[in-house]
Amino acid sequence: MSPAEMKELFLILYDKITNLAAPGYEDTEIVTFLNKAQLQFVKHRYNSKGNKYREGVESTEKRRKDLSELHRNAELAGGTSNTSGQIGTLPNGEFFDLPDEFLYTLMEEVIINDTDDCFNGNRIKVKPITHDEYNAYINNPWKKPDETMAWRLDFSQDPLGAQEIRHEIIVGENISVRSYIIRYVKSPRDIDIINNISSELHDSVHEEIVDRAVTIATGITDPQSYQIRKTEEQVTE
Repeated sequence: MSPAEMKELFLILYDKITNLAAPGYEDTEIVTFLNKAQLQFVKHRYNSKGNKYREGVESTEKRRKDLSELHRNAELAGGTSNTSGQIGTLPNGEFFDLPDEFLYTLMEEVIINDTDDCFNGNRIKVKPITHDEYNAYINNPWKKPDETMAWRLDFSQDPLGAQEIRHEIIVGENISVRSYIIRYVKSPRDIDIINNISSELHDSVHEEIVDRAVTIATGITDPQSYQIRKTEEQVTE
């Protein structure tokens, strides 16, 4: 669906809900609603707790298709010479700056080196942990990182903010990271009516984005109708 078609559908649905009684919106306002709705849609689809059926990003065929256009790969080299960028790491930890477009992790692994050359080039899994888990398990030889598993700590929880987005990878003793491999969901590019920039998401979800945009706009001009639409979304999602 083109941006112009999304705008047209927005106006039709918005006028229908408000019975033509609400004030109109300019293109710049409509595109704001569409982009806010698009980002809400992505977050909603990624988080299984954020939708009625508790379905995660890849739990069904439909959900795999919903965000597939936003999947990206990155391989980040370890052993950076920029020591100032590594200030504050935990023992055996290394910071990795993620792509600017990064939003959510789908899958991650590291390729390792070790001082004894026994595991050089091995590709091992990465386990996301919390800082509380780090404190609880770092001295437990049965749970701490080794040649089969690395840990990942989130250093930034603001994927759309101005600060750098980083993961800290922690490996076992005498092991270093050759490269950090990550597959992720990127932030969707903005829809732009004026410059005819369409949504990156699959065509099958464009109407859902418009529906969400209408709900957001209705919440400003007609709170009662907004509550009705929110209830309908929870039932039909």
